[in-house]
Amino acid sequence: MIEVKDLSKRYEGRTVLDGISAAFGPGEVVALVGPSGGGKSTLLRCLNGLEPFDEGSVRVGGDVLGPGAARARGEQVWNIRRRVGFVFQQWHLFAHRTALGNVMEAPVYVKGLGRREAREQGRALLAKVGLSHREDAYPSELSGGEQQRVAIARALAMEPEALLLDEPTSALDPERVGELVDLLARLRADGLTLVVVTHEMRFARELASRMLVLHGGRIIEEGPPARVLDSPRHERTRAFLGLDRAAGLSPSRS
Repeated sequence: MIEVKDLSKRYEGRTVLDGISAAFGPGEVVALVGPSGGGKSTLLRCLNGLEPFDEGSVRVGGDVLGPGAARARGEQVWNIRRRVGFVFQQWHLFAHRTALGNVMEAPVYVKGLGRREAREQGRALLAKVGLSHREDAYPSELSGGEQQRVAIARALAMEPEALLLDEPTSALDPERVGELVDLLARLRADGLTLVVVTHEMRFARELASRMLVLHGGRIIEEGPPARVLDSPRHERTRAFLGLDRAAGLSPSRS
């Protein structure tokens, strides 16, 4: 469903993404892992036009993004964002909207859905993420885990075919991580494609069907989580996982 071909991005003379090619199929859960600065979040943001790139392409169905600023390809970007939702690491909920109001926002103002229908849809989505009892709460009244689930419900309100999540476990305690795994597993069962940037290996092992390891803007290893985590083939993957302290992570070691 999402196809990336020869994607490259440079920023202030530094190569952030270096010719990445990958595909993310329907109902697949892919974990993007690797050392900080390897290009994981940048790749994620390129997948739905949040980040421009210098070379290559991103294809979602019949819509293709090429190099250059997203605003120059407005219709294609909006078509892709309707199909590919994004959950930010800091959630970015509207502080002046209730949980229900946050979930209703895009269907009303982007899709043109009537408020009654949007309210019904919003309540169903909040129920799906276990927050029916918090629909009238404002973000300041919600815990971090609750805010995150509202952000997921808000992304689902556009009825996407894929959901991109940037470090979804970063602000959660272990109990909340387990709840998130359960929620995302239910979304996977519904056929939603999930692409997740994470540093939480247990989370990736339990949820993902495939893992991509990024280092220096390249995919250096990929495969089923159990194989990558237990028997990594690349020395930098071994170093990242702490399996080979002698292997360096310096980009100069190619």
